[in-house]
Amino acid sequence: MKKKLWLLGICAAALVIIFVGSVIKKSSENTYNSDKKSEQADIIPRDGETMKEEEALKLLSYLGIDKDKLLGEGEASGVLTFGKASSYLKDIAGTLDIKEEEITDKLSFPLITEEADKAILTAEFLELYEALLNSIPKEKRTISEESLYILAGSVVDDRTVAVTDGGNFSCNNIVSYEEFYQKDKLSGSKKAVSLTFQPKDYEDKSVTAYIKGNEIIYIKGVSEEETLLSNLWIVDGKDTTVKTFINGITKEFKTEYPLSEEIGKTVCDITVKDKKIIKITMKPDTITGKVLSAGKSSIEIQGYGKVALEDNYRIYKIYDELAMEVTNSILVGYSTTEFVVANGKIAAALITAPIKAENIRVLIKTDNFSGMLHDKVVLTANKDFTVTAGKIVKKHKAGDKVTINPTNSLFKEGRLRIETKGENGKITLLSVLRQGENPKYRGVIEVAKEEGGLTIVNELSLEEYLYAVVPSEMPTSYNMEALKAQAVCARSYAYNQLMEGALSEYGAHVDDSVNYQVYNNLPENEQSILAVKDTYGKVLKYQGNVINAYYFSTSWGYTASINDVWAGDTTVPYLVGKAQAVYDLVNQKAVYAASFHPDTVDYSGETAFRSFLEKPDYKTYDSEFPWYRWSTTLTWKELTEIINRNLSSRYTANPSFILTLTGGSLSDKPVFESKEISTIGDLKDIKVATREKSGVVSKLYLIGSKATISVQNEYNIRSLLASGTTKIKRGDGSTVSSLNLLPSAYICFNKGEKSLTIKGGGYGHGIGMSQNGAKAMADSGKTFDIILKHYYTGVDIGFIY
Repeated sequence: MKKKLWLLGICAAALVIIFVGSVIKKSSENTYNSDKKSEQADIIPRDGETMKEEEALKLLSYLGIDKDKLLGEGEASGVLTFGKASSYLKDIAGTLDIKEEEITDKLSFPLITEEADKAILTAEFLELYEALLNSIPKEKRTISEESLYILAGSVVDDRTVAVTDGGNFSCNNIVSYEEFYQKDKLSGSKKAVSLTFQPKDYEDKSVTAYIKGNEIIYIKGVSEEETLLSNLWIVDGKDTTVKTFINGITKEFKTEYPLSEEIGKTVCDITVKDKKIIKITMKPDTITGKVLSAGKSSIEIQGYGKVALEDNYRIYKIYDELAMEVTNSILVGYSTTEFVVANGKIAAALITAPIKAENIRVLIKTDNFSGMLHDKVVLTANKDFTVTAGKIVKKHKAGDKVTINPTNSLFKEGRLRIETKGENGKITLLSVLRQGENPKYRGVIEVAKEEGGLTIVNELSLEEYLYAVVPSEMPTSYNMEALKAQAVCARSYAYNQLMEGALSEYGAHVDDSVNYQVYNNLPENEQSILAVKDTYGKVLKYQGNVINAYYFSTSWGYTASINDVWAGDTTVPYLVGKAQAVYDLVNQKAVYAASFHPDTVDYSGETAFRSFLEKPDYKTYDSEFPWYRWSTTLTWKELTEIINRNLSSRYTANPSFILTLTGGSLSDKPVFESKEISTIGDLKDIKVATREKSGVVSKLYLIGSKATISVQNEYNIRSLLASGTTKIKRGDGSTVSSLNLLPSAYICFNKGEKSLTIKGGGYGHGIGMSQNGAKAMADSGKTFDIILKHYYTGVDIGFIY
């Protein structure tokens, strides 16, 4: 009986505890919710629509304002108040580097002196927003105001997209404030309300919008006036129906009156009102010719010179499936494009056939690859040669020396073209030095006058280009199978760079420096020519597409995945990190220690990285090369000077990857911002913030007496910590002291009171093929195809012609 009473007592006590706990929890929740409601209840209401704080923060983020920094420990409430807005303005002014009064003086209402609990009207916030936007210098402004005709709406990867005549724009959860604007100016109407923007509701209407990149921020206005849509591709037109193509969609329009004749496969301007075409302007005139350069405002065409582009210039691919192309799709050096011209300008480009990438155009840089503009060009040739400018042709004998200055009258005819007569002709640039010698070039040399100097472009066949890439990138004393692997990599890489057309503004596909592939720094020779000829046209392909075949000098024993090294890059299946253990030629299995399992290797931890760096537990193909392991020792003062000397230029080159600590601490909610910086003061400490699985350091903290910075990206890390005179000791005991970059970012730090030692492994970024590893594989009997398939996962070897 006593036992039963005792059990009942325990149960009763437990129920009391649960009940009390529930009451306390509910009381706590009610207190929190009542505090939130109380905060909103205290807000002084207004006559008119008030601005939601969450929407205000979203709009401010487009100006580069950090939402979390504005909120601090708090969170967004329902309605934005004057108190919060004026508090935010202090932080915003600091971020935008402006004074608060520069903004408040432009407002029609007293932002700072108004009652703190008073709600801000939507019209008032929009006025504040425009004042902030206009305070940013135009050259630094990333938001622009555009007029767009909404053609259609679509959903792409869960994103709502507005297809317009000006491009395709994301518009998820955006707002139209059209009722707050009258003739593009804020009206302050008390009856105005904001509207949710859905493209389908605005189809066939012209809108004015703020945009950033490919995203609409908000709608300012809607026009019912007639709208000119420029340079549309007309698929066909008959009677009262015209089918057009633009920005990836086919759209039918009705005409106000029947067409007088059938039209199609042409470029036109159309004027639309009330969803109907009221006017069509045909553009039937075209020109063709070899493209010599393609800039943002003009295209240089052989026989026509530089022809200006219309504001709404478009590029259509009209072979196979109809498509619109991006603005860098016009490849220089080829004649597969027709240009639609009107009033002396190019309205559209029509790509009529796929490119057969047989020729490449190389921008030749100055001595030491230091720049692209030459003060003058001095040249000669081993065969008779000509200098051509337009229709003017000047003949020269072999050995004649020609000097070309920017003042040369021939430039009135356009760029100068120098080519030799007969076979095996080579042009020597006497005004350029490579390895102490004047380089000789196959093919054609073009010299163009640009603002600030002259540019030199060498056009030649892709195969002949590779003759002088292979020896510049790999010693031709290496095994022929390694040279052939290098040739296939270089051809694959060149093909993709050619297709990208990044230097089309200068009339080139690539330059001759490490920015692309080093070309003709060392002359072609019998071995390099043989390696190229033996792999004629061969490239690496993954699922039918030519790959970006990145390569580097020496691995530290493990190659990197591309997203380990370059922030923002997505995973690429054929560029994945792997252990570089020696493997058996017969069964293609790696020769590991019994305890080693390569699939589980992870060098992101400091202990694992140091262990393998200092005492490798398996032999790799790179083990015998000097750069496999290296170290350098510096005093704290020396490293401080190096960092501060390099910091400003690194920030200018990569402002989003050199961030300054502006809030919190490294151990407690750090806040980093991109801001100009030239010194961290005295270096106090250096910490690895992030090390990837491959062992590469991708983020580094530098703690100084004046600032703490976060350095991201292996190239920035290597640049900041090297001086060009730092003595680096290699694994074989030799020293090198002429590097402007650390050999790699596969590093760790041994810190002492007065100095620190940087210990590292490998040379280069670590992605793709290790050139020295390829040599070792070739020396062990492996053929070029086996070498390539080892470094590039899942690839096949194919042809480009």
